[in-house]
Amino acid sequence: MYRKPVRNTARSLRNECHRDFLDPEDHGEILIRRFRPDGEDERQMRDLVFDNAFLGEPFDEIFPNKHWLGDVVLAPYIQHQPINIHVAIHKASGRLIGYLTGSTGGQQFEKLQYGWVKRHVISLAVSLSMPWSFFEQTSTRRFAAHVIFKGEGERPSHPESGVHWHFQVDKDFRARRIGSKLLRRFVGDAVAADFGHIWAEVMAYPEKPQEYFESRGWSIYDARPTLVFGDHVDFPVRVLSITRSLASFDPLAQAGGRSGR
Repeated sequence: MYRKPVRNTARSLRNECHRDFLDPEDHGEILIRRFRPDGEDERQMRDLVFDNAFLGEPFDEIFPNKHWLGDVVLAPYIQHQPINIHVAIHKASGRLIGYLTGSTGGQQFEKLQYGWVKRHVISLAVSLSMPWSFFEQTSTRRFAAHVIFKGEGERPSHPESGVHWHFQVDKDFRARRIGSKLLRRFVGDAVAADFGHIWAEVMAYPEKPQEYFESRGWSIYDARPTLVFGDHVDFPVRVLSITRSLASFDPLAQAGGRSGR
């Protein structure tokens, strides 16, 4: 099933927010709702992705620029798929402790996203080749070169249709099923929009091997070894493309489609 991505501007999303479009769900100490385009959600999402990007650990060992990483990972979703972003808020502190970015945009969004990432990485590599920075940030330069010259070959194939997702959860709040709750909301929307399956790209390594995902109902569509973190780890890492039928999720998630889709 192929669909053109829905282009949702921040202005239109703000208008939806006035009609309770954030659709909050109360889970005790945690509130789960849709992304709010006031700048604060985005700022905290940038912090979270930076703190988790290196196999669940902070990315500063590889590259210290939080703003750059946030642009690469989050901007395509915020600019083109904000309706498919869900966030988890710790009510007592007001902290954003988890988020899910999803896409119902099919191959068109995939091409847009990949082009965005490639341009940013090339721009980074060029800036690091300048004389004033050549002898600094060697780890970052190797990372950028690896993504440019080997990244595409290390990326697994994935279904041409369906919806995809990615989520992050603060390390202090893991193992509380926050990711599952975020995913359930997105699954409800995908079912309401008549999609049939869902997929994601994830990293597999000894602490979280392929079996971790299979035990949670995901099938391995494709897998490729990657050396993108080769300078920083002494164990194998693979990029997995995982997929699952939306019908396999529990009925509550399937019935959870929200209004405004």
